[in-house]
Amino acid sequence: MPAVPVGTTTQNPGLLHQASAIYFVKKGLDRLMPELYFWQLGFKVLLPRYMGRTTQMFRFNLPGQNTVPAAEGVNPNPVPQSSYPITSIVEQYSDYMDSSTLYDETDINSIGSAAQMVEDLSFRAALSVDSITRAEIDSNTAYTVPTIGANLTVADFKANVTLMKGSNVRPYGSGDWMAVIHPYVEYDIMSDNTAGGFIDCMKYQQGTKLLNGEIGKVAGCRIMSSTNVNITGTAPNQLYSAYIFAYQSFCVIPLAGSGPSTVTDPKNERFKVSVVKPGIGPSNPTGEIGTIASYRFVMATKITDPQRMRIVQCDASLV
Repeated sequence: MPAVPVGTTTQNPGLLHQASAIYFVKKGLDRLMPELYFWQLGFKVLLPRYMGRTTQMFRFNLPGQNTVPAAEGVNPNPVPQSSYPITSIVEQYSDYMDSSTLYDETDINSIGSAAQMVEDLSFRAALSVDSITRAEIDSNTAYTVPTIGANLTVADFKANVTLMKGSNVRPYGSGDWMAVIHPYVEYDIMSDNTAGGFIDCMKYQQGTKLLNGEIGKVAGCRIMSSTNVNITGTAPNQLYSAYIFAYQSFCVIPLAGSGPSTVTDPKNERFKVSVVKPGIGPSNPTGEIGTIASYRFVMATKITDPQRMRIVQCDASLV
């Protein structure tokens, strides 16, 4: 039977305007976001409002030993006490996005435009908090060390924890040390088949509350993996910082009522972002500004004892 010709197709000149119609998906596709850990690992010192910008902490110096026998009937000299101050000044950080009223009135994604501002600013703020905190930690160059071998191994964790113990440094109250490493060096740790090496977090949990994003444990160090670590050099010769923290190695200082939100997973958690529609007023006389989204936070980060942490510079075998 002969083929029947088709009279109407998407290529008909008179129907091109219909064939070229577009269906708009109103939700943006997934984006690649790092997990953020540094803020949650610092011990928090809350700065009350109306108390200035400077937080002053202190540590008492330990008195030395006394190996001299006391003379009979003679009071010894009193032992003096002394301490040293640790100060930090909070700073404010802020950003905003806005859109015109006409944009709001004609946007085909009108429901999602303000939500997208919130998502973008939430990520920007959370990443900023983590990076500000990390920058203070990275300034501890006195305790930045290389790996023992070519790549990060269990031996690096054992050695650095032992060195800290040798300086009377103690772990967190849980009895564990905390570590943040890049996924590329995570590969080296998980590939190390040393006896007593990497322990999957699910194997040791047994009632222990896991930290957000915790992946496992090595040499008493509970490990979190993040791409937001300090990276030096240029590919393929790059070094990735691996951080090992002890108790009170650094502090984070939020201003009461204005401190940053704690966001570990920016894909599923939101930083506090304000959204307003200003309307007509002195700063918006014709109502041209439709929507404003913004964040503002006040904080500081301070290393309180450099010897209570180690920053291991790692060459990753995977890249």
